[in-house]
Amino acid sequence: MIYDVLVIGAGPAGSMAAKTAAENDSNVLIIERNAEIGYPVRCAEGINKLLFKDTGIKKQESFIEKEIVGTRIYFYNEAYELNSTQWKGYTIDRTKFDKYLAKLAEIAGTTIIKNTKAIGLNRSSNEWIVKTKTQEGYEKIKAKIIIGADGFESNIGKWAGIKKKWNENEFYKCYELFLNCPNMVQDNVFHIAFGEEFSDGYGWIFPKNKKANIGVGVKKYVNAVKALDFFINKYPGIRDIINKNYSIIEKRGGGIPMNGPINVDEMIDNGILLAGDAAGIVDPITGEGIESSILSGISAGETASKCIKENNWKKSNLLNYHSELMKKSYINTTLGENMKNLLELKDKFHTIFSNKSTKKDREEFISFISDLG
Repeated sequence: MIYDVLVIGAGPAGSMAAKTAAENDSNVLIIERNAEIGYPVRCAEGINKLLFKDTGIKKQESFIEKEIVGTRIYFYNEAYELNSTQWKGYTIDRTKFDKYLAKLAEIAGTTIIKNTKAIGLNRSSNEWIVKTKTQEGYEKIKAKIIIGADGFESNIGKWAGIKKKWNENEFYKCYELFLNCPNMVQDNVFHIAFGEEFSDGYGWIFPKNKKANIGVGVKKYVNAVKALDFFINKYPGIRDIINKNYSIIEKRGGGIPMNGPINVDEMIDNGILLAGDAAGIVDPITGEGIESSILSGISAGETASKCIKENNWKKSNLLNYHSELMKKSYINTTLGENMKNLLELKDKFHTIFSNKSTKKDREEFISFISDLG
């Protein structure tokens, strides 16, 4: 059997790509390498308040952990409040959220196979052949179009020969603790902290229901474990926020692309599209990628199903994916405009929140970004 669309990865990008393509009459299969969709979690689990408006996904209490009324940015003893709409949101349970999106894909007609890892990729005539490893052994799956939603590492892009390896300036490594945190104070805001100990990166506390995610994102040369230890134990005020009697539930880690969307030629080729983290569709300042991944999945699904109907999935016909994605509504503007603005702002952001700038510089900058959409 040859599938119209094979999606690699059942994260937000993959599930929404599959849902969209299946709703448009494509025969779709998702393969997910893990036994459980949404786990392990490699995410701070924060989303923007505008996600549901931008993506059309219905908010469900089942996956909402905490409503967030604003963002507080720290530079050591300085603290700045950001309370406009784009700085508000929710923390979610990613395992429940990812399962919810996968169920939407299934309802639309997608077949999902878990515990199935893609281990190789070959081109044959006008189709792709993906070699997979399952608990039972090895299998091959044929598809006209592959959507690689396989995360930061994106083996699909590498095997297809379109995606280069991330260089050390294009990604952050993250280390996070998921805490039982019953006595946390200020538990309805995102806490984001900058400092020389995690230069060009940042630390965060994202409150959940009697729990919290606390972590750091740093450049390759920085020791993430030591940076997080400093953040928890020595950064001003952090111990006061998480308070006492907290305990570690889980340690988490992973990489995040932080250089904006990759080049078009690295995300699209004959019969192949990359989506989500695999395509660098991530906020290049904060590393937030849930909403942008969903939008890239929707756009990939729309383009793939259109090309299937036209019986043409050559690169020239798939290029519409990128142009339509950049037009998607995203936090009061379009995804393309937002990513462009953030890339231009990135270096200034980290310079302002460093010893190279003054408190007055930071106050003026906060006034500027408080209404940045």
